[in-house]
Amino acid sequence: MNGKACSRFVRWLPCCVFLCLLTGCHLLPPGETVHRPRHHNDFRHPTNFEAIPAVANAMESGKPIPICLDTVLRLAQDQNGQVRLARMRLEDAETDQTWANKHWMPDLSIGMGVWRHEGGIQDFQGNLVRSSYGSALGGLELTGKYDWKEILYRKVEAERRVWQQKGELSKLSSENLLDAATTYIDLLAARSGMAISNETEVKLKDLLEQTKKLADVDTGLKVEVSRIETELMAQNVLTVKLREAGKAAAAKVAYLLGLDPCCELVIADKQLVPIKLVDAKRPLQELVDQALANGPGVRELEGLLHTVEAARNTNYGWSHWLPSIELNVLEGGFGAGPGRQLDWANRFDLGVHMKWNLNEFATSKLKRRQADANIQQAHLSYHDLRSKLTLGVQEARDATAGGHEQIQLADRHYRHAEESYKLSDQRWKQNIKGRSSSEVLLALRTLGGARLEYLQALRDLDKAQIRLFVLVGATEPEAQK
Repeated sequence: MNGKACSRFVRWLPCCVFLCLLTGCHLLPPGETVHRPRHHNDFRHPTNFEAIPAVANAMESGKPIPICLDTVLRLAQDQNGQVRLARMRLEDAETDQTWANKHWMPDLSIGMGVWRHEGGIQDFQGNLVRSSYGSALGGLELTGKYDWKEILYRKVEAERRVWQQKGELSKLSSENLLDAATTYIDLLAARSGMAISNETEVKLKDLLEQTKKLADVDTGLKVEVSRIETELMAQNVLTVKLREAGKAAAAKVAYLLGLDPCCELVIADKQLVPIKLVDAKRPLQELVDQALANGPGVRELEGLLHTVEAARNTNYGWSHWLPSIELNVLEGGFGAGPGRQLDWANRFDLGVHMKWNLNEFATSKLKRRQADANIQQAHLSYHDLRSKLTLGVQEARDATAGGHEQIQLADRHYRHAEESYKLSDQRWKQNIKGRSSSEVLLALRTLGGARLEYLQALRDLDKAQIRLFVLVGATEPEAQK
């Protein structure tokens, strides 16, 4: 190493050491750290189409897509467009946080500059001097600035945005899961209702044919024919409504799962049955505690609250009084001389600046009050979320318990109605004295209503179970554990 190179190395070494010392400084007072709760990155186990080969193969080949409740629960939080958009926003926020954490990177540039002066200029005594000269500079410049308060603000703002996007993603995922699962239950209920309505139509048509044959003999039975035809028309209207409701539910399920709304879904679940995702017999307080620990948005809001509180507490520490430090290092060839003549020599400049922003001291109390107000808003949002989760868990648990009771009552009602219809139909076919088609029609109407009532109770029970499943933050049905 020659003498000039050694001299440059000696000059640049303190600058590099100084920058290293700057980057090694702590943003927070000794012993004080920003508390971060554990990340909830799973967001109810993200998945994709590759995790369900049957769905992926059907989509690629354009065939009907098989679907069941388990498929809905696995795809609802990942393939929906709004959820995927929220996930991309979260990735963008995490990228910004990564850049905010790289505050130590100085600006390093290389280039050259040329200056030319002709005419009047003022000397140090104030006299006018006419001069003509030029200068040029080319070399390497290193610039670094370390502002504790600015860096802390950027890091906290980036972390706050990450937690906010995580909360938004958790909210959208939970809402979409609940909407998709309940819509799928509506789809099953509509198809089960269509099956019931079709069976009722068949029985009404059979009763109508028998009544018409008797009306040809006894004209007084024509009124019975009119009644049955009216009931049959009403039943046809109900069948059409249920069919359209099923189509609308299927299209909505496809949209919520990120599928083509025009695709054909093959429902693997043959009928609507009671499901058990969460044991509603557990104590209410135990379910509430689980919801307050793992419910949608809880961890994200806790992380946001810890971030703003730590940032506010740090603002009271010694870092609030630290100056911003700027470092400028320049070395290169410098040419200067009168007229158009330039004489060249090596030039090295080093500048270190320490600055205090006096406006920070004038507005510190106002900023602290604003920070306190933001923290209070975060606390209010957190307590409101906990209250909503508690209320939702209690309502879903009570709805589940009431649903089981309603199913038992509806089942007994259905059995009695079915027995009544069998007896009336038997009296009608055996031509027992006092029998009439109106009696069979009334029994058939009661039976259809009882079956739909039982179906409605099943639908409400399953929806309550799904809501409880989402609110407590469960990751898989308890019955499968």
